[in-house]
Amino acid sequence: MSQTRGALLRLTLGLVVGAVALAVVGPRTADAAVTREEVERAIREGVRYLIKEQKENGSWPDYNDGRFRTGVTSLVTLALLTAGEKPDSPAILKAVAYLRGFSPGQLDSTYTIALQTMVFAGVTPEKDGNRIAANVDWLERAQIRPDAAPSSRGAWPYGIGRHEGVDNSNSQYALLGLHAASEVGAAVNPEVWNLARSYWQGAQQADGGWGYHYRDQHSTASMTAAGVSSLVITGLRRYQGAEHIEGGTIHNCGKGGDNINLGRGINWLANNFSVGQNFGLGQQWRHYYLYGLERAGRLAGLRFFGEHDWYREGAEKLVHEQDRLSGFWRGGGGESPLLATSFALLFLSKGRAPVLINKLVHGPRGDWNHDVDDVRNIVNLVSQDWKNLLTWQFVNPAEATVEDMLQAPIVFFNGHAEPVFTAVGERRLREYVEQGGFIIADACCNSQIFHEGFQKLMKRVFPEEEYKLKPLSDDHPVWRAKHLLNPTAYPLWGIEHGCRTVVIYSPKDLSCFWNQLERSERDKQNTAILKAAKVGQNIIDYATGRELPPDKLASREVHDFKRDAPRLGTLRIAKLEHPGDWNIAPLAIPNLMSVLSKPPLSFDVTISQKALRPTDPNLIYYPLVYVHGRAAASFSKEDLDALRKHVDPGGGTIFADAACGSPAFDASFRRLVAELFPNNPQVPIPKDDELLSTRVYFDLKDVQYTKAAGGAKDYPQLEGVKINGHWSIVYSKYDIGCALERHSALDCKGYNYDSALRIAANIVIYSTLP
Repeated sequence: MSQTRGALLRLTLGLVVGAVALAVVGPRTADAAVTREEVERAIREGVRYLIKEQKENGSWPDYNDGRFRTGVTSLVTLALLTAGEKPDSPAILKAVAYLRGFSPGQLDSTYTIALQTMVFAGVTPEKDGNRIAANVDWLERAQIRPDAAPSSRGAWPYGIGRHEGVDNSNSQYALLGLHAASEVGAAVNPEVWNLARSYWQGAQQADGGWGYHYRDQHSTASMTAAGVSSLVITGLRRYQGAEHIEGGTIHNCGKGGDNINLGRGINWLANNFSVGQNFGLGQQWRHYYLYGLERAGRLAGLRFFGEHDWYREGAEKLVHEQDRLSGFWRGGGGESPLLATSFALLFLSKGRAPVLINKLVHGPRGDWNHDVDDVRNIVNLVSQDWKNLLTWQFVNPAEATVEDMLQAPIVFFNGHAEPVFTAVGERRLREYVEQGGFIIADACCNSQIFHEGFQKLMKRVFPEEEYKLKPLSDDHPVWRAKHLLNPTAYPLWGIEHGCRTVVIYSPKDLSCFWNQLERSERDKQNTAILKAAKVGQNIIDYATGRELPPDKLASREVHDFKRDAPRLGTLRIAKLEHPGDWNIAPLAIPNLMSVLSKPPLSFDVTISQKALRPTDPNLIYYPLVYVHGRAAASFSKEDLDALRKHVDPGGGTIFADAACGSPAFDASFRRLVAELFPNNPQVPIPKDDELLSTRVYFDLKDVQYTKAAGGAKDYPQLEGVKINGHWSIVYSKYDIGCALERHSALDCKGYNYDSALRIAANIVIYSTLP
């Protein structure tokens, strides 16, 4: 352990995630050699194998043991759904129809009823609501009651009235079923969560792990992963520490509930980490363990267990172990290929779920995590709204790279004291924003100290006057991003950077209310909680444009914006200065040129742009001129003469677009073109023009429009002016420049980032052609 890492661990001991500092702040190791494409192929092949093994009646072969009747069928169905198989696919329809033929009384098995519940909740919870409720009732009755011995009180046996005793595997699956049911609105007796939580805390070993039975002397990785996820699930539903809400007031604000047991369990997994074995049992039930590891890591918000990137390492192992011919995974020690393949698919599919928010670690000691479930709960709410599994994780910007931070489009932090980041951490915040990231923050418990400290921090990170933190205007799109909110609902502040707001901060507490979102059905209806949740959803929808982040294995491009002197023969671009927010997207051209400089394009380019007035004599050295803006652009007669000469006879090209589809800029640019070349009208560029095809470079027939521009996939709507058979002016009324900065707000009419890159690259390459 490094001295830095050990010191930080000691500083944060006693907090739920402070106790897991191994997982939060460990030094970054080299990424495992597995690609997104390899994982996608493995998932496809695994799905193919499972569907091939399905029987005509919709089931899959089960154990002969009556305790698992339909259990394998439910597990396989759940794996297929998680791997992307559609609910209306023939395989899923047949499987669900088969499962509907069994009542909880007929099954009388904790495993099978829990798994069946997870399937019903994931397919058609509205249609199967009565079945889910019946399963919840059975699971509640099967739980060992409070008058039993501590070694079984709150746990689950194989079934009601069974005499095999209780075990931690049955108990974790019972909680998974109840958790899935509660997420689709089924009512679960609050006492069930309390009893289960007490059981798992009491069953923990002195070393921090769990065994198969209550206080076994032998901790295993699979059961410790079960203990971690079970403590998270039961904590989400009931545990709240000293913090509670009455009306619109949070009492004991900021005391949201530390959990030493959870931290000890995570540290056990970090210290005994392996994806090659189920530690303590060797190869027995290894794939079962990996599915448990995925669940523990995802629910606890961890990218790392110790120094191990658990998903990358597990994915690499599974990808290389899969039978390439048939698509299955070989089980070991109790696992059939059906079971091993299902667990492998659950790990690969769920574990790579997109990360929506990074919760940032910062000083002073422990001040960053007063409400342990705030981000978890708001991300879960957004997941339900977007109907896509989204996750979150802890990140320390002092030790993370910008690429690490870009795994999520949003970072969040709050506190009571003045926030303390290292110099490296502050620099990372600025770099993260410049690469397209977004910052959300709030003053926990309305802390005035944090409020003043946050303003100082933002002044250091964004010292330029134009990037000043200030209250958002009443017409800011965040107030209508999802819910229509009155601007007086919350006093939101923001920082504008280029085309977009990149920081939204609330001096009024949000996180304590988010922390209460999953506590009880009564709290879910609390007006203050609902308001804070709506504000959170609006901020997230504004920041992302409701665009799903890439999954965990997708590469994140980090562009180098260093100023470089133009070299003879290099491709360079001038950005035209004008009165009309001419530099609204200051990093658009550097982003574009950075991409052009890398394979497969590998152009010799100057990354930085040159800002020039039309009359600047240096304009002749820049054949391609970029014009962009949000307000109306105006030019003098001298400007017009200079631009006209630059194009004809100078042979230069003008590339322009309206920031987020600005009507003011659009109207002014059309006037400019009419004045420049009255005899050469601006016309739509045909879809079959070489500019939009592979004859230049990219095929642009399927660019993605933003939701504000209709959300379609089609050719870009470009217009131009042809002089001497060449498009000398290329114009887009839909935004390209802001998209090149990864701006994705809901109100921006344009193209998404990847499409904007392809369009702009073609225009730049076309401008160089003879």
